[in-house]
Amino acid sequence: MASWPVGLRFEPTEDELIDHHLRGKLKGKLEAYCLIPELYIYSCEPPDLFISYNELSDIPSDGRECFFFCPCGDKIPSNHRSNNRMTELGYWKDTCKKRVIRSLVTGKQIGIRKILVYYEGRQPKGRKTDVVMHEYLLNSSVSDSKISGPIAFVLCHIIDRKRKKVRSAKASTLANSSAGSIPNDSGNGQAHEISAQVPKNCSGLTYSSMIY
Repeated sequence: MASWPVGLRFEPTEDELIDHHLRGKLKGKLEAYCLIPELYIYSCEPPDLFISYNELSDIPSDGRECFFFCPCGDKIPSNHRSNNRMTELGYWKDTCKKRVIRSLVTGKQIGIRKILVYYEGRQPKGRKTDVVMHEYLLNSSVSDSKISGPIAFVLCHIIDRKRKKVRSAKASTLANSSAGSIPNDSGNGQAHEISAQVPKNCSGLTYSSMIY
């Protein structure tokens, strides 16, 4: 793909992450765009994950968040099977916080979300960072005959909370400062969304750019 359309965002819900993207990956389906690349992430430092995401994905990351399909079980590369979520400089610590994810359509449980936090150093004296991981697993009870291994992959959402907060604060400040001062050529005071075609079969893509 030559360039990613300005204003097009990958902002999937948890329901979409599990029921569309993870389920599709486990079925071997290919999407029109590579939105969630495959990578064994537990041995990677967080900055390297964002670099890898921009190299492997069709949608750029600004360093606030990125997504990966991470192999599990027999699909884990043999040289990583004993590292237990440890990187060269730190480790991912499971917070033991779990959340049931339900389908927005049926209300049935479709998966589980686990939360992990990245620590620099080694246990038990590691230093907690602002980088967290939401790890999504498909519920085996909602699997089907096309999915031979419901736990062959997990979907991981990496979030740099510090950068995300800074970006949100800047966006809020900009919105407040520009309110009431935007010229309106139409005379009706209405904002018009940029019309653009969102690729099919890429759940979670939205346009957020506006013209006034």
